[in-house]
Amino acid sequence: MQERLEDLATRRGLPGFAVAVTDRERLLSFHCAGWADLGRRTPIDRGTLFELGSIGKTFTAVVALQLVDERALDLHAPVTDYLPWFEVRTVYEPIAVQHLLTHTAGLIRGADMTADSRFDVWALRETETGFAPGEHFYYSNVGYRTLGYLLEEAAGVPYRELLRSRILEPLGLASTEPEIAVEMRARLAVGYDRLHDDRTPKPDDPLYPAPWLETGTGDGSLAGSAGDLAAFARFLLAGEAERLTSGLLAESGDGWSYGYGLEAKMEEGRRLFRHGGSMPGFGSTMLGDLDSGFAAAVLLNGPDEHNATEEVARYALDLQRGAEPEPPGDPEPYEPESPPAELREEWAAFYGRYRSYNPWLPGFRIEECESGLTAACSWGDDKPLTPLGEAEFRFGADEWSPERLRFDAIVDGQALRANLSGESYYRSDFS
Repeated sequence: MQERLEDLATRRGLPGFAVAVTDRERLLSFHCAGWADLGRRTPIDRGTLFELGSIGKTFTAVVALQLVDERALDLHAPVTDYLPWFEVRTVYEPIAVQHLLTHTAGLIRGADMTADSRFDVWALRETETGFAPGEHFYYSNVGYRTLGYLLEEAAGVPYRELLRSRILEPLGLASTEPEIAVEMRARLAVGYDRLHDDRTPKPDDPLYPAPWLETGTGDGSLAGSAGDLAAFARFLLAGEAERLTSGLLAESGDGWSYGYGLEAKMEEGRRLFRHGGSMPGFGSTMLGDLDSGFAAAVLLNGPDEHNATEEVARYALDLQRGAEPEPPGDPEPYEPESPPAELREEWAAFYGRYRSYNPWLPGFRIEECESGLTAACSWGDDKPLTPLGEAEFRFGADEWSPERLRFDAIVDGQALRANLSGESYYRSDFS
């Protein structure tokens, strides 16, 4: 495992990994490769902390079900029963707590726009839901931020203290912090991103330290070691994973279904569960097998290109089960879904490159493809644009997508600003 991990980091141009494997009783193995700080050549070790990203949603869901047991929370109640100031434009019935837990509320995906993400939740009143609650799965970070504030109201305790008192301390996760604050920065690995964030990544694209941010929200704000994350996965193996995925489920793609803060899948007769996470400069995967009783925690202080952390987690689990898996190889290159086409006069003001200086939001390019007007995003994640007005488009292929892209500030025939679901990007036509 060690040799394979070092080889993967080198071939894909990634800074470093930490991998911990557990069964239902104890930590079985720990491996690491690469550097916690490329500049100082500080190696990753057992104590290195990484930002866990959206794996924090699983922690949030565990707290929510604990409050349900205590009758302090009703999953079927409208969100406004707990947050009267919550508001979103909609023609459908009210959003219930369980819709936030399962990403079926119809809300935009959302990104942290401010240090106090309550504003991000408040700003939902300027957006519109894409579908009736429960009708589709659409991953929403701002939905889980809403849930975090809702849990604070239901319990009368700050979110960070809910995590600390209900999960971190009972499970002995002594290395895990419930929020990312500047005081802990020296204990963290340095997170790295590619120099070019608006195009297909390549292993030789240089790495630079990702922008620093502080956060303490319900969609993912923890930092911890691989060993601590494996201990949390051990808690899930003991029964909590089945509870989180035994109720309301929504199809989330590739055979996976999303329950309460956790995905589940039947694969070759095995019951798997997982959650991944990403932060500026970090990637993570927690993957468990309920039938073999093993789980893997994989942390990376770099961009999680081609789902590298999940590849490593699968490889580690297969090795632990006694299989002889192929090690993670060179990924297939990202290919554009549609070839480029001749530019159209009606969209001339919109073509070009746009950037946001919010570290959560990589740039994109507005291009013309054979399939139509397209927002070419990082990692090959291109989004078709459907006209809804003179300078307004639906962002994404699904007719029910809640995301909207609007252009304005047109000077000399060029839009200087693009607003994607409340977040502004600005023209930046550099190479």
